[in-house]
Amino acid sequence: MMQQLVVGLSAIPEEGISRSFVVDKKALGITEPELFVVQPVRITCEFFRFGHEIVVQGSVRSAIRLTCGRCAEEFALPLAVPVDAVYLPVHDVSSERAREIEAGATDVYAYVEQALDLAEMVRDRLFLSIPLQPLCAVECKGLCPSCGMNRNVVQCQCAEVKLGSPFELLKGLRLS
Repeated sequence: MMQQLVVGLSAIPEEGISRSFVVDKKALGITEPELFVVQPVRITCEFFRFGHEIVVQGSVRSAIRLTCGRCAEEFALPLAVPVDAVYLPVHDVSSERAREIEAGATDVYAYVEQALDLAEMVRDRLFLSIPLQPLCAVECKGLCPSCGMNRNVVQCQCAEVKLGSPFELLKGLRLS
């Protein structure tokens, strides 16, 4: 059974509390095709209260489907993403304190009506974990530039043309 990612402030004592959630991409409101979640998202967090500030620390685990930047094959990338965020009342999100927190490389989120909704924070963590150049494997050989075959699957018979220096043509040039 999938859960909602909401924690009531009254459930967080000053000494803190640990919570775990398992949700799917629908519960997170993920509709973007570039974030194709292929297994349930597991969130484990500790919540600490400091006055109106709620500190959330933990991890998000899942797997997403990506296309390799070298061989163009789809693959599943397992994710283990750290969580470090501070929730403030919605009227304090643009305050000086919020800017101080963000300057320390901690994400700031707002809460309303005495409840923390973790969905936006988890979505952000997942989106930010997508690599700029996804690779199915570090040693991926990619596609042959001549015939387009996947070099991980088949060794093509194309003789790679060794390109010389782009300045080779200038050697024969005579200036008079």
